Amino acid sequence: MKLKLWAKIVMVWAGLMLASIIHAGELPQRAQLQFVDNNGLSVNMDFEQKGGKFQISTDLSLLIYQMQFVSSGTLSGTMLNPLTYTDSRFGKLYAQARFNGQSVDYGRVSDTSRHLAVNGPVYDMFALAWQLGFNQGKLPVNTYLTNGKKVYPLDAVKNLGSAQIMVNGQHIEVSQYSISRGDDRVEYAFAPQLNNIPVRISYMDNGKVYTLQLKAGQINGKAI
Repeated sequence: MKLKLWAKIVMVWAGLMLASIIHAGELPQRAQLQFVDNNGLSVNMDFEQKGGKFQISTDLSLLIYQMQFVSSGTLSGTMLNPLTYTDSRFGKLYAQARFNGQSVDYGRVSDTSRHLAVNGPVYDMFALAWQLGFNQGKLPVNTYLTNGKKVYPLDAVKNLGSAQIMVNGQHIEVSQYSISRGDDRVEYAFAPQLNNIPVRISYMDNGKVYTLQLKAGQINGKAI
């Protein structure tokens, strides 16, 4: 009888642990995140999913500089399947990329659109952050990265281990990953205790390093 009782307890405990793991890997319905870059400028990122579709809007708005990056596509569990990416400056479209699974059309709107056949998904830097965070640092085979102007094949993801960073006045533990795109590199940090949302994005572009650090936000309407 005692063995049966302990077996039931273990099964219940395992079920609770599994449920918590599944819950931790679920994408939020909406996340409104406020970042600050290494120049002290505020950057807002809004993730939303509804009806099997997602949209990520990232905005930098200043009097002399306004940029908006928008990713959209479909969802299959925690797998993001991007369809479009746009880069707008001062409310005008600057560059874009469109995907159909086997190819991508991309480029500045002022140039002739380029066409590239691909054998894997194409993400922009922000959609890639959500894809990585909610899939334990794993990416589909043959993943590409685009900024709307160019498309880069990505190398394998490197696990940089855990660390602690300051978010909204508190130290939190994060998981860190690095991905190379040619000679440049993108690094991400995700917070398991905050549903694995991206809390730091650092990227190298033409020798310069830019970093976005989470400072505050809301997940499904609850403040971080």
